[in-house]
Amino acid sequence: MSEVYNPSDDSYLLLRHVQISPGQTLLDMGCGTGLIGIHAAKAGAEVIAADVNPHAVECTRRNAVRNNLRIKTIESNLFEKIHGNFDVIAFNPPYLPDCSKTTSWVERAWSGGSEGTDIILEFMDEAWKHLSPGGQIVLILSSMGGLLKVLRAAKERYTTVLLEEKHMFFESIYAYRLRPKRL
Repeated sequence: MSEVYNPSDDSYLLLRHVQISPGQTLLDMGCGTGLIGIHAAKAGAEVIAADVNPHAVECTRRNAVRNNLRIKTIESNLFEKIHGNFDVIAFNPPYLPDCSKTTSWVERAWSGGSEGTDIILEFMDEAWKHLSPGGQIVLILSSMGGLLKVLRAAKERYTTVLLEEKHMFFESIYAYRLRPKRL
């Protein structure tokens, strides 16, 4: 679908670090084509895939059907329509700074606001409330998208572990694991 973000380097970086066991629950936030959710469902996880883009939700639903998998799909702006807790929340967020008003769904898939942090910070404010005990978030960040600001904000509520860093000629992308701090 032309209105859905196609998997790219950041998607495959996330995929490498989503570890899920049969019977666990996964929220594929910003599901796009459903790559992460399909991987988790094939591993035996119970999957909910959510995206603000209705085209992505439909694409994920179709891809799940093509793979004979049961994935619940929800059109939701972050956690707006998400209920319950999850063992893993995977998110490849819009993380690039954008100085213009985005119009297409594909542009919205990468545009994280003026500094690239708006959606990530909003996500982190809510995500911990949707984790099961011992749950984790696997999150993709970029050197171009306010990385230090996001990591400083994460320290308030989460312990963070850098899982992998991938350098490209114009940016570096990072996979992080976040776990809520015990308060």
